Amino acid sequence: MRNGFTLIEMLAVITVVTFAFFAFNIIFKDAVMDVPRATRVVEENTTLLSMIRQMQRDIDSAKGLPESSAGQVASDKLLLLELADGTICYQLEDDGVIRRKLMNAELDVADQDKTWLLPNSNIEWRIWRKDGIGYAVEIKTHIRYKPREKIEKKMANSHLYFAGIFAQTTERK
Repeated sequence: MRNGFTLIEMLAVITVVTFAFFAFNIIFKDAVMDVPRATRVVEENTTLLSMIRQMQRDIDSAKGLPESSAGQVASDKLLLLELADGTICYQLEDDGVIRRKLMNAELDVADQDKTWLLPNSNIEWRIWRKDGIGYAVEIKTHIRYKPREKIEKKMANSHLYFAGIFAQTTERK
């Protein structure tokens, strides 16, 4: 009866352990890199949903969708909402969305600005108009992220349509 291992047995164990180490190293590296990336996507998704909820509240309480107000003109980068106490302006920037309350010909910046930082989000809005009067807002969003060297889109092709009380008044006319 022998008490040791042969050289062949030791080399076989070392080879198997080496391959197992490399396989686990690749899996562990991907897992360690994916956790922070997934966390950032979840945080941006939460911020995007917060912005959309605020827009929905503003649109639901809006009296109309003016084409211009206080020197600002509505476009694909600027959304104007006429509320009972003034006009709200949503402005798309490169890394997010800014919400401002417009007063007369100036921007009222005192406690009225809200900024959502969304560096990986793509946001597009479109005002639906009938006879020159805006009655609904269509919002398309998605988040771009890059897992394993390939750009993917989270929530791609998601469309939201908001029509406030003012939509009902345009239907009655």
